[in-house]
Amino acid sequence: MNWIRISSIIIVGFTALGAIYGGLSMVFTPSGSLLSLSTGLLDGSPFVDYLIPGIFLFVFVGLFHLAALVYLLKKLPRTKEVMFAAAAVLGVWMVVQLLIIGYVFILQIIYLVVAVVEMFLALQLKKQQQ
Repeated sequence: MNWIRISSIIIVGFTALGAIYGGLSMVFTPSGSLLSLSTGLLDGSPFVDYLIPGIFLFVFVGLFHLAALVYLLKKLPRTKEVMFAAAAVLGVWMVVQLLIIGYVFILQIIYLVVAVVEMFLALQLKKQQQ
């Protein structure tokens, strides 16, 4: 296994776990208290609590990254495309979050960088395949 594939498995796996945990935490405690979030952060947004954002985080970021991880581990066809798409969804999620609530936590920037790194790794995997 080469460093690009190993790095991809690690970063996609951690992103999947983080998004699944964060999403489920928001779904089960929409007040945000489980994650030490205040609903005041949502002022000016279309949301009154974290239920809908939690569902989106769980499904579109968490489960999509979990699918990308399965593709990576099983070396399925279109792995690079699935990984790139999952990274793009994460990037969009972070940009929309920054636009709606503004910069609040360093994790917002970290996950935006993670999305870019995942896209870069997906492109590197694609180059290796050619």
